[in-house]
Amino acid sequence: MKAGHFKLIGLDIEGDWNKPLLANAAAMSGFQCDLARSEPPLNAGGCESAGSLSLETALDGCCHIIACETTRSSVSIYDFPAPRDRTAVIVGNEKNGIPRRVLKQADTVVSIPMAQTGLSSINVAAAAAITLYAFTGDLGRKRRLRSGLRQQDVDVWIEAPADPNELGSLLLSAYAFGWRRVFLSDPHRVWFTEDRRVILESRAAARRAGNLLAVLPAEKLDPSRYDALLMCDGNRQGSPLSRLRLPECRRLLVVFGTSDWAINCGLSAADVTVDYADRTVPARFRHAGSILLSVIHQMLGA
Repeated sequence: MKAGHFKLIGLDIEGDWNKPLLANAAAMSGFQCDLARSEPPLNAGGCESAGSLSLETALDGCCHIIACETTRSSVSIYDFPAPRDRTAVIVGNEKNGIPRRVLKQADTVVSIPMAQTGLSSINVAAAAAITLYAFTGDLGRKRRLRSGLRQQDVDVWIEAPADPNELGSLLLSAYAFGWRRVFLSDPHRVWFTEDRRVILESRAAARRAGNLLAVLPAEKLDPSRYDALLMCDGNRQGSPLSRLRLPECRRLLVVFGTSDWAINCGLSAADVTVDYADRTVPARFRHAGSILLSVIHQMLGA
């Protein structure tokens, strides 16, 4: 699948912080990224401001339109064969989603499968990264093997995040994909801290009001509970995630980030890498972690 066949369109995106995140999500998969509006701005005088195209302009030259939105008729990104022609992938406002008239204009509406947690969405840029990963890897055309493991048989360890917003967004993804607890090694004090600014940033990114995920210090993890490790760090080493087979075991610990404890714990370990299309682009912490958890969630039994 050629990444150049795709364009990411962020529609009615709010918050300047989301713009570079969407650009990174697109760049990881070799996509062009445009920001657009669904309605003309007031007093625009027919002119388009920089970084704020009309949707019609952004869609120019695209033969296929995919809208990413959870609806009753949405198709899972893991069941949808990626189009072969020039395609626009639209993600919308985190609060209001994609307007109905734009959904009607789309050829296909897709969604990211999530657990029934009460959360209707994850961070828009993380959602874009997951969707583009599925399309550039054409995961909808690949046979997906289900594991005998259930969600409750798999724990997640997050290692050494450096930014409270990145961690908070990943914790939001973890809860949306069905985990009820994670273990966190936090040497940079981006979660377990008394700094009020950091607390506000991390909890806001995690949408803590509706996110009931238990975040436990890594010291509380009992290694005797597990008989296998799946490790994904930032060194881009290991088997491609797109061809992942979960190990045959009773209890699995998934480690995101490089952990000396995990390396030296003596458990049977496998290394996996998020094989997004452009490996020269450093992925944001939330993007690589959310892709990893989304793919694993799809492989687990009920």
